[in-house]
Amino acid sequence: MSKSVHVVLLAGGYSADVARGAASAVAASQLPAGTPRSARTTPRPVGAALSAVASASAAVPALIPLDGTPAVVRTLQLLKEVRRVRLEAVWIVHNGSDTDRIKGPGGIFAVAPETELGLPAVNFVSNGATGPGDWRGEVADLRTGLKAALQGGAGACVAAISSELAFMPAYNLQRLLEHSYLRGRDTLGFSFLNGVDVALLGTEGHTVFVPGDETALPRVQQLVPHSEAGPGMCVAEPFLFLRPESAGAVAGGAGGAVSSLPELAGALMNGGGYVAGIDVMWGRYNLRTAQAVDYADRFFAFCSAAALDPKSMGLPADAVLQPQTVTASSGQGSAVHDVPPAGAVVPRSVAATFRFDELEGGAPAGATGRMTGGTSSSSANPFGGGSSLRGTDYEAFVRTAGAFNGRFFDETTSSKAVQAGMKQYLLPPTFYMTAYRRQAADIML
Repeated sequence: MSKSVHVVLLAGGYSADVARGAASAVAASQLPAGTPRSARTTPRPVGAALSAVASASAAVPALIPLDGTPAVVRTLQLLKEVRRVRLEAVWIVHNGSDTDRIKGPGGIFAVAPETELGLPAVNFVSNGATGPGDWRGEVADLRTGLKAALQGGAGACVAAISSELAFMPAYNLQRLLEHSYLRGRDTLGFSFLNGVDVALLGTEGHTVFVPGDETALPRVQQLVPHSEAGPGMCVAEPFLFLRPESAGAVAGGAGGAVSSLPELAGALMNGGGYVAGIDVMWGRYNLRTAQAVDYADRFFAFCSAAALDPKSMGLPADAVLQPQTVTASSGQGSAVHDVPPAGAVVPRSVAATFRFDELEGGAPAGATGRMTGGTSSSSANPFGGGSSLRGTDYEAFVRTAGAFNGRFFDETTSSKAVQAGMKQYLLPPTFYMTAYRRQAADIML
């Protein structure tokens, strides 16, 4: 059976909070007039993403440039790498006020995205909103996209991704789409908060995700919106995969007058529906606050610079982000490849694709790099020796994020984020594996 999926990108909506935070950051970067020379300090320069929205009354998260590329375009670029799921079409639901910015002369998609990105049909649907006052929420936008996508009457699965959810370079959307499809249920994204998340988003306003079991894709037992949540707690993410019958029902109004994707999942559950969960893992960033936007913008730029010259960013070569190299021939359930040689780029369906100079350990002295906790290649190194984490995707991410966090946060904030950080993100045991083993497990799912 063909795994056919429509993808609805919810690129509409406005965020006054992000715009206000950006304006505050710009103001803080400017010294008051008349400041004595002796009292002057060098303020932190405002990032490009915040500068782009500082003068607006409300920011549009999907159009915020992250390392120079709008968030919605980044998601489309990741969709291009999906191989084991057939994308029927991509539907971009945008604000009516952004039509010219998106499709007009000189707009983001002045050139057809099908040609530019190599995607199947990419369709644009306006939600009619002219400003924050008449935007009806992302569920209303989803219904607008569903009605357009399902006009032909043929049932199809639909993956809805909110514009607030940004993914780091090389994030693997194939895993989310394929595993949600194979689960055979409506599926809501979730993740475990770490210290960095709390530092960027705060502890309030989360939707706590309560799993009903301890399986890889558990049934959702309860969703608690507008809750406080700290490091290590499980929270819902704005990713929702709908089966054909559910997609049709939601298009017709099922779920009622709710605003967000997690709220829609909760409403479907209250109506007797079965909703499962999928861990979106690390590498996802919620663009709900100005600081979160600034972090994502700078981190993506850090990843780009590290890919060109890892040493200049304080990283060894074995922790550099690489583009995915999944091919159609290797991604259709073919036999598992032999263990690749050291230094090879390995395709696998995990949270992101990294390169390792040493897949089997035995890295050269001094090649362990800086860890999130500030450790180096010593007995305190959790990735050293015969650790099961050596050579895994988790190790590469911790190295990369750790080097960046030391630059982004001040010492006090960085220390607090680390203490309640990645160690709180308890992943399933099957996640901590080499690329070779992960590929095998993924094919067998």
